[in-house]
Amino acid sequence: MKELRKKPVETPIIAVTGGKGGTGKSTVAVNLAAGLSARGLKVMLVDVDVDGPSCATLLGVRLEGGEEVKTFVPKIEASKCTGCRRCVEICPEHALVGLQGQVPKLFEELCSGCKACQLVCEPKAIENGWKKIGNIYTHRTNGLGLIVGELRPTEPRSPVMARATVMKALEELKTHKYDVAILDTAPGVHNAVAQPLWVADLALAVTEPTPLGTHDLNFILDLARELGLPAEVVLNKADIPGGLREEALRLARERGVEVVAEIPLDTELLRSYMAGEPLVKVNPASPAGRALGALIQKIESRLKGGEV
Repeated sequence: MKELRKKPVETPIIAVTGGKGGTGKSTVAVNLAAGLSARGLKVMLVDVDVDGPSCATLLGVRLEGGEEVKTFVPKIEASKCTGCRRCVEICPEHALVGLQGQVPKLFEELCSGCKACQLVCEPKAIENGWKKIGNIYTHRTNGLGLIVGELRPTEPRSPVMARATVMKALEELKTHKYDVAILDTAPGVHNAVAQPLWVADLALAVTEPTPLGTHDLNFILDLARELGLPAEVVLNKADIPGGLREEALRLARERGVEVVAEIPLDTELLRSYMAGEPLVKVNPASPAGRALGALIQKIESRLKGGEV
């Protein structure tokens, strides 16, 4: 895997990820982007959590317009179809159904857009059809660029949408100068999470000191290792009552990864979240604000030193 993962652009790319949902991944990504931008760096923030993007809301940005993302669906020309069923047999999703000598029927909601049916169709009866699966929004303001991928409700193609969002971000990085790109991934360990990790230079795995938090941290670190991606840990809600802080720290030591920040519970962080304003801007002196500020300073220093 490591040999296959290549540097797509010169801009350093940091993926903020985490196996478990609700650990504060998007909060860390937004505050990191806003904090670095406030220090004079030109930052691109990319929301690749396409099933539930929240970065725009946390920044107080209203998204408008958007670029449609479409995926292939087979369009069968009945006059050319011989009813051979090769397309039915090859379809990995079983989206095509039909008896010998009949024109197959398509269950569009099952189609993954892989085009295998079109490739095996000898009479060339399958033409290109398309369906919209989501939108990609772009917003730029005061040195902070924002790209948001949003999957259309009920669409099951999260990996396709995530990939389109990542490719849009890479296009932007190739045509505009940025000092760093921060990719906010979906929670979990699956294809849609792997898409942004595949192009990153560093993964910040945000976790919490709970049984599920430490359990899922193992999985996201496994994925980063398989991709040959350097990873570090951000421990959010570090002082939660009854939490497993020492277990989380022990796990990081055993895995040989550094805990680069411990963010305490802080009601000011919750207030800033609800107000749509990054904490590092509205209350940097609060306990969580100071912890996030230290993380921002550490990342800035490494960026300027060419260490990311």
